Amino acid sequence: MSTRAGLRLGTVCSLVVMFLTAYLALAQQPSGVCPPFFLRDESGAVIDPVHGKNLNVPYSPRQTCGACHDYNKITEGFHFQQGRGEKPAAEMAERYRWVSSPGNYGGTWCSPAPIYRQLAAKKNSNPRMIDMTSFDFVTATCGNCHPGGGPLEYDRQGKRYDRWMLDPSSGLAPGRENNLDGDYFKARWSETGIIEADCLLCHLPEYDYKVRNQQLAALNFRWAATAGARLGRVDGSVKDSKSPSVVYDAAIFDAEGKVSLHIVAQPRNETCEHCHAKPGWKKRGASFSARSDVHMRAGLRCVDCHASGSRAFDARIRGKEIHQVGKGDDPSGHVRDDLDNTMRDCADCHDSGYLGAPIAKHVDFPPHHIEKIACQTCHIPERHVKSAQVQVSDVFNKGPKIDPPGKHIWTFYDAGMKYWNHYGELTMFTAEDQPTDAFRPALARYKGKIYPVNRVHSAWPGLKIDGQPGLGQPFMKDVFIL
Repeated sequence: MSTRAGLRLGTVCSLVVMFLTAYLALAQQPSGVCPPFFLRDESGAVIDPVHGKNLNVPYSPRQTCGACHDYNKITEGFHFQQGRGEKPAAEMAERYRWVSSPGNYGGTWCSPAPIYRQLAAKKNSNPRMIDMTSFDFVTATCGNCHPGGGPLEYDRQGKRYDRWMLDPSSGLAPGRENNLDGDYFKARWSETGIIEADCLLCHLPEYDYKVRNQQLAALNFRWAATAGARLGRVDGSVKDSKSPSVVYDAAIFDAEGKVSLHIVAQPRNETCEHCHAKPGWKKRGASFSARSDVHMRAGLRCVDCHASGSRAFDARIRGKEIHQVGKGDDPSGHVRDDLDNTMRDCADCHDSGYLGAPIAKHVDFPPHHIEKIACQTCHIPERHVKSAQVQVSDVFNKGPKIDPPGKHIWTFYDAGMKYWNHYGELTMFTAEDQPTDAFRPALARYKGKIYPVNRVHSAWPGLKIDGQPGLGQPFMKDVFIL
């Protein structure tokens, strides 16, 4: 063999080894694309209609997605917990005596509103003390904007609702008073099952929220994820005492009995808007549409600024499968205040040109303006759609198409102090249909800077009890009856 041939052979061998090493290293990296997988039920057993296995049972997100992903780490995210286990801010506790957390679960869940359904305490001495239990939290439509997990899976002592109710030692029974326990009073967890964190609710673009919410209203908690993801049809209703059963769509299963779904790593804007569009409109005149938002018009996505997991901008929330979504700093919201300002702010993009953002030059602009005035103050001089300026519970609101009926005790007035049938409009309009009604936000100092804000004023009947600080509120159902 010539020296040249030997060198050629040695070079080829070296290249083969290099490519093989690179291939093996690449093979060990996650691809970012979910391969075909088996659906699994709550026990972890495979659901395989192709081969006749577990044909009629609902799938379990915990067991199915949790086979590869860290379910417990994921559900630590504040979207799942919604204030559970957190103490309310001092100003909240002073204003609302019943509040037990800063979030939807245990707090002012429909902010802004003048009066709320109140989460009952864990221990109660009289049925009249109980307004909304953890079970009612789901059926009072709060469950419609809760992805599952957290307080929809475990009670305030960390027990899984359905399994504890089925445990003879608990002394609990469906539909009974159950020791006036705020988690179990007249609840039917042993029949409905619990609501696990529904991964596909965010990660499957074709998810059907309407169908999911219909399942929740039918008390088919355990079956809601299956129906919402369009994996099959659910027949029966716990509410109507007809045992639910699943009929899976055979077309979504391959020859092995696996499914291959259109799963995306980063949720679409429409997914975020499903829960955030309506309260954003009411609270601050937000309109997440191309006609009124320059970022939407430029093709940006919510997750470009509100990132999480390995893509998170802030080290406090960065890490594989950490689902603490990047958040801003809402003066009226106090869920996970320790994670405020973990999203990308204006300067993070417009000082660096991130994702093609134009660089802000501010030629001849005095530096102290930047230090004292928030970007939004100059760059969002007006909102294109109205927001609630005043909210009261002093009269019965006779506006048409307000749903559910209990919201007739809420009346809203816009920035021009004109009556606003907001909940009637919500029944009729999507974010794309919002009527144009521009207003200029008020200006307020917050943490050393001037910001544009929407000052919301509330009026509601208060209950003063001797020897107790602050004011109590009557239950919504009692005010509605009046």
